[in-house]
Amino acid sequence: MSNASVHHPDPVIILPSREHTHTIIILHGLSTNGSIFSAQLLQTALNSAGLILPNIFPYVKFVFPSGGRRRCTALNSTMTNVWFDIQTIDDRTIGENEQVEGLRESSIYLHEIITAEIALLENFGKSQEDLALWGFSQGCAMGAWVMLSGGRKLGAFVGMSGWLPFRRQIDAVIGTEGEKEEKRRRVLDLMNDTVSIPSLVDDSATGNLAGFRTPAFLGHGSQDVKVKTQWGEEMRKSLKGLGMDVTWKGYEGLEHWWRAPEEIDDVIEFLRGKGF
Repeated sequence: MSNASVHHPDPVIILPSREHTHTIIILHGLSTNGSIFSAQLLQTALNSAGLILPNIFPYVKFVFPSGGRRRCTALNSTMTNVWFDIQTIDDRTIGENEQVEGLRESSIYLHEIITAEIALLENFGKSQEDLALWGFSQGCAMGAWVMLSGGRKLGAFVGMSGWLPFRRQIDAVIGTEGEKEEKRRRVLDLMNDTVSIPSLVDDSATGNLAGFRTPAFLGHGSQDVKVKTQWGEEMRKSLKGLGMDVTWKGYEGLEHWWRAPEEIDDVIEFLRGKGF
């Protein structure tokens, strides 16, 4: 179970208006929470027809968890809902050791949510591939970590304006000799050793490498100064280096946010192409 000393508000849940066939779990960015972020996304993430996500996907259950209450060094050590600590906005590779505790606790917490949602889908004759994980900014970073280390092939991953934690160490493994599956195994071992937890799913059939088969969409604004476009491009390169199916979209002139309707249309097209 997750660390009881870290408080997570209850997730915000938007129930489907039609028969429940899919679930999308969406992770917020820095200095907000699932309640605030869900309202922002649902109000502003409109497609070209002016529709919000629940109207676009009436059969989808949307789940907006919140990061645990902890101090964030980059925000003057303010107590806030974050997935893991960030030392400085300028360089996410600084203070990586301080990120580990949050990555560990948040991974376990989100794994519990994902497991519960998959169990519900399975009751309806669906599967883990009918669940997608979506994250913005730090939520993208956290989601990418959970996707890779979670041991499950999800239906899709959507990352907006994010980065990959411990990318340099992961890239060092990718650069070693060996076949694709060998490198994936070494990366998974690195991630699990980094946060000091075993693989979250015991699936001997896939060797817990199923997360690397999750198709991913990455979108990033060219003028993002909070999470540099370079970091998103480096994440794309890393996932590609692991042999993953990655769709990349850059948005000229966009700062640290999403672009409606263009980016939202792209995400919708991607998700529908994966069966959502």
